[in-house]
Amino acid sequence: MITQVEVFENAVTQGRDLPALKYFDRSISYAELEALVNGVAAQLSAFVDFGDTVALCTQNIPQFVIAEYATWKLGGVVVPLSPALRERELSRQIEHCKPKVVVAQAENAGVFERMQNARFELIKTDANTFFRIPQNLASKWGTTSVKEELYLKGKKSFCAERYDSEQPALIVYTSGTTGVPKGALIKHKNLYAGSWIYKEWFRFSRDDCVLAVAPFFHITGLVFHIATPILSCSSLFMMNRFDADAVLEAIEKHKTTVTMLTATAYTAMLNSPDFEKRDLSSMRLWSSGGMPVSRALEERWRSKTGKWIHVAWGLTETTSPATLWPYPYDDKLPYDEQTRCVSTGKAVYFTRVEVLNKEGELGELVVQGPQVIERYYNNEQETAKSIVHGWLHTGDLGKIVDGWVFVVDRLKDIINVSGFKVWPREVEEVLYENEEVEEVVVSSKPDEYSGERVVAYVKLKKGCEPSEALALKLVEECRKKLAPYKVPKELSFVEEIPKTESGKILRLKK
Repeated sequence: MITQVEVFENAVTQGRDLPALKYFDRSISYAELEALVNGVAAQLSAFVDFGDTVALCTQNIPQFVIAEYATWKLGGVVVPLSPALRERELSRQIEHCKPKVVVAQAENAGVFERMQNARFELIKTDANTFFRIPQNLASKWGTTSVKEELYLKGKKSFCAERYDSEQPALIVYTSGTTGVPKGALIKHKNLYAGSWIYKEWFRFSRDDCVLAVAPFFHITGLVFHIATPILSCSSLFMMNRFDADAVLEAIEKHKTTVTMLTATAYTAMLNSPDFEKRDLSSMRLWSSGGMPVSRALEERWRSKTGKWIHVAWGLTETTSPATLWPYPYDDKLPYDEQTRCVSTGKAVYFTRVEVLNKEGELGELVVQGPQVIERYYNNEQETAKSIVHGWLHTGDLGKIVDGWVFVVDRLKDIINVSGFKVWPREVEEVLYENEEVEEVVVSSKPDEYSGERVVAYVKLKKGCEPSEALALKLVEECRKKLAPYKVPKELSFVEEIPKTESGKILRLKK
């Protein structure tokens, strides 16, 4: 195992003149990136000592990557923070990780200015510094400008701290949908393992251009879209935030080759009027993580592109990959009729995935491997609950058939109807089989008689009108395919399904 500083140095040595970062139409070579990293490392060294934390709160812009590797040159620990969080949420995380420096994009700078009593140095950065964002996107995203405060003139050399791969590299906060977010302490060895797995499994090379639109503050963006391309001497294309039309244009224009997106992003691209017009043939790998991919979406994508979406499963605590589809894969869709789930693949290199506390074939999935974290940052209680003798208890319910892992649902999301257990995912899959349905989320409400009742929220495809007749039809389809206690007692049509900042559909119990 080696550190990310050594990975970066190797990439610069092997590919000095190759493109490292692409931001809209701006390209930055590995040699240029090295100079930028050196300059920012020199700037940060006035505030950051070995082991200190540096928080980065930006969208997908070059400054995130530059500041990340600059922090590692100093032996610091990077804390990515979501720009979508509110001041109360950000202040809680700032208080927990106590950064010496916060690098914030212009749109979020005011939030951190109000926290200055927390005693960190605030450095503001501008999403337009390396390339001015097209006005239509800037208006849509609410992008603002500020005087760039990162030192981006470059520096020929900077002497990096030397340390081993046991040193912490990242503190990444979990989504926190069940309470206060936990900070996963990811060491350099974990990050190297996760990125090496992706590189070898999906055959990354210097010829690849990674479509890097999964948020950099999320574990997928950190590992699949930054660490893996740098390890592989590939290039990574970024564009601040996801926009379906702009992404389709970028694939055609920049000939991107691999990506990992949420299922909702694939749905958005399919619904774009530009989808049929764009040449997407440069893409050798479409993959998806962070949330389930329905059979209906898989089959629709396959019919349009000729390729499956390779489903991945992992957590922040597994530094991204735990299971992946074999690559390349052109066989039939790995689908389980019993649970109505598309498989998330097979256990990756040097990794064990097992099922605990089986009820029939289903049970909690546990993971052990070199990418699994050892502890949460300053949280011994949660560490003791979740990581036992090197095994991560994921909280995901699943089954394993002939090595294929099927993740059915989160244990916390199980609905209890008069003692009968309902997996929301199973009900969602039945609803997705209806051609009118674009997105759906199944949850529960309290019920005086049965304890809980199943409720469904449905977003219809463009051109489909909500009606009582359609609601009855969808419920009737559930009756045909599901046990009576699994059938939604309420079905509501909504204009939007709530999502997390990383694009996952958010399932909240009432």
